[in-house]
Amino acid sequence: MNEDNSNNDWNIHVKYWGTSGSISSPLKPSCVTQKVIDSICTLIKGGHLIDIDPSNLESSVAKMVHDHLPFSSKSTFGGNTSCVEINTDDCLIVIDCGTGIMNFGNSLESKWNAIQKDERKGLILFSHMHYDHLFGLPMCQSFYDANNSFDLYGSEKVAANLIEFFGQNSDMANSIYPPILSKIKAIKKITPFKENSELVIGATTITHFTLNHPGGANAYKIECKGKSYVYASDHEQLTETDTGFANFAKNADAIYMDGQYLLSEYLGHSGIGSGLPTKRIGWGHSPMEWCLLTAFAANAKSLHLGHRDPNRSDIETENILAYLKGHAVELSKSNQQNCPEILFPHEELDFFI
Repeated sequence: MNEDNSNNDWNIHVKYWGTSGSISSPLKPSCVTQKVIDSICTLIKGGHLIDIDPSNLESSVAKMVHDHLPFSSKSTFGGNTSCVEINTDDCLIVIDCGTGIMNFGNSLESKWNAIQKDERKGLILFSHMHYDHLFGLPMCQSFYDANNSFDLYGSEKVAANLIEFFGQNSDMANSIYPPILSKIKAIKKITPFKENSELVIGATTITHFTLNHPGGANAYKIECKGKSYVYASDHEQLTETDTGFANFAKNADAIYMDGQYLLSEYLGHSGIGSGLPTKRIGWGHSPMEWCLLTAFAANAKSLHLGHRDPNRSDIETENILAYLKGHAVELSKSNQQNCPEILFPHEELDFFI
């Protein structure tokens, strides 16, 4: 379970295309400028500029940046909303159609065209129909190619909404988008997940779990050859440890969980970024510390915290990660239990299970 597939020994390949919550949040130009300034200052203070080889300039600078700069200075976690690509030997699965799906579609078309793939099929799983998980749908180039075939899945409520959404006279769709949905040729079927049902494709099994979120939402578990990945965005835990969800995700190799807030932010004791303290109970999202407790209860090997608050900077996210890793070590000692790996997945991150 890692971010390197050099030995190609994996059963589930997860790629993140959007992990920001609520609304897309691209970097402001001033933030990009500050990253450049911070990076140059760090390299000068560390005396690393002497490592530059003028005869091999680009590669030596790339190595210097890789070796000596923190992630928050040299990159970004990204500002696109929810979209995760999952590949097994049996199928391509995409969960949610937030703004990240545009980059997914561009990548997929390039890949499929390059290898002249004959069977161009995929599944789209919707957690729910809130705008930040839906907005990117008409921006995915793969959906306009008649050679492609995608089946959409969601709860019975979501499936009914999607059927209405794609209807020729949908007031809902026409009020949001220009009249382009009729040009989408690759979406072939919309199917509801009934209660306690599962979808089996070869050695891959997909199951679902109902989450606590205004209007409802689904978590999904993808299992293949003894490995498992769980996606649970937009979920507000009602207790510090969500035992019901932990049982659903038991022994997962990786769990992606909605951890939009720190506990102090959730309770209204502190603000996010420069914002005022606001109690966020009932908003449909969980504090990270509670996600960590649930990951321990599930005996998960890796916890991926997503649906990041759009007001949170990269450096704040990096600092919170350090805090959570320390907190996890303390919990591991007190519980006498293995500590899950913790990460905030950034856009374009590949994770292999």
